Amino acid sequence: MSVMHNRASLQIPESWWKWAQASQGIERFRYIEDFFHRLGWKSFVPLPETEIIKNTNTLSFLLTTENGKGLHIAIVPEHLFTLPSKIKNKNLDFCPLSRLLLEEFSEKHSPYILMTDFSKFHLYSIPDQTLILWADYPAQFQMEMAPLILAPYVDNGSLDEIPPTPKSTMARELRDWNLSWVKKLQQIADLAEEKANIIIDRFLILHHVFSYRIFWKTQEFLEERLIDLVDMAITQHEPEGIGEHLIALFHDMWFDWRISCFQIDTEIDRVLSQDETSAELLYEYPLLSPHKFDIPVLLESFNYGDSLERMRVRMIPEPNPDREAYLHTQTKETIDQAQIEVDISEEGYRAILFWFDRLIKCYEMLEAKEMEKLPPENTLDDLWSWGQRHNDTPITFRNKIQQACHHGFRIYYQNARQLRIARLLLTIHLIQLYSESKHPLEKFPSMEHVFVKKPEPIPSERSKRITAS
Repeated sequence: MSVMHNRASLQIPESWWKWAQASQGIERFRYIEDFFHRLGWKSFVPLPETEIIKNTNTLSFLLTTENGKGLHIAIVPEHLFTLPSKIKNKNLDFCPLSRLLLEEFSEKHSPYILMTDFSKFHLYSIPDQTLILWADYPAQFQMEMAPLILAPYVDNGSLDEIPPTPKSTMARELRDWNLSWVKKLQQIADLAEEKANIIIDRFLILHHVFSYRIFWKTQEFLEERLIDLVDMAITQHEPEGIGEHLIALFHDMWFDWRISCFQIDTEIDRVLSQDETSAELLYEYPLLSPHKFDIPVLLESFNYGDSLERMRVRMIPEPNPDREAYLHTQTKETIDQAQIEVDISEEGYRAILFWFDRLIKCYEMLEAKEMEKLPPENTLDDLWSWGQRHNDTPITFRNKIQQACHHGFRIYYQNARQLRIARLLLTIHLIQLYSESKHPLEKFPSMEHVFVKKPEPIPSERSKRITAS
């Protein structure tokens, strides 16, 4: 890495690290102070002790340079910390302790935090919530990480020189995590790839449901149940019954929310009833960086395999004058029958979100135009004229997203992969749209009619002859 060139490594004897790891009480504070001095930090203050920091026996500090540059450092118990290489080998971003602690530190004082038990070292970007540098042992820390966190170099912006984790890297890690789980589910449970993908998609969608908080009545209770299961997976070596609890939770999510991927499936339930499998999934799910669930990263994670499919992941929606003219000419009388059709094979995946938004915008503009024609609010209507005007209101205006899903929008796909990606993207996009609308949501709109299997092309006589020859 270029930022490390021409910087001296830190020289601390091996015995010092062993004594620091074993230290306790007042002696531990002395080793911590000595550690900071060896790194060139003269100013460091203990941070307020939160409940989580106290319960995890973590000692946290803010180190500052003379020019006000800062660095958080958390000294953690050795037995609770995971080798960073083990985290990265599983395509994760945290261990349970680092995930818990990261939420306790504000980027207001410093956007970086070093967590260490004097044996293993994790350097995180707080705003990006990603592991940007790490070392499995002190010698590696001294050679590769220490030159960047010496106080004089931090003062000169050494941490800011570390390039942020590219979206392509996050996408590749998410893809590898996804594929490894699909392969594992196929091997241990003889589950079809399509069903294995549904299990993974449930967790991807849950992140957005709980982040955007669209189900006001049931969401908090269901989220608490999921958190309890995650805690059980992390803290119990043999979490007996966790599979049945997860199945029950997914069933309740289906009944309460009606998001299609949670639909009850006996094959999926059979797999999740295996406590070890469900516990491992629940353990790993919160250890992924939240930024890996963003739509651009999620879509890029499907950029592999068939070259045409990779092209469809990258395709940018092109102007379509005919489609724009069609939307522009809609009226109050025609809008309930209006329909936009997107063909994944020809237009790619980004066109789905682009044209869905364009359709909703058409609904909104037409409604605004009709509202301008109404008499002033202070005009008194008799009951008959009010009812007549209400009956003339298009169904579209009453629930725009639902109308788009039930009638106004169609997506043509060719295979199970295209269907999976399209459904996942649109589901997450609808969650975001409902969140922006600020309207409480009882049930998710059915997307049963949105996706249409495109017939296989009938080969021409010429192509038949070529194939035969």
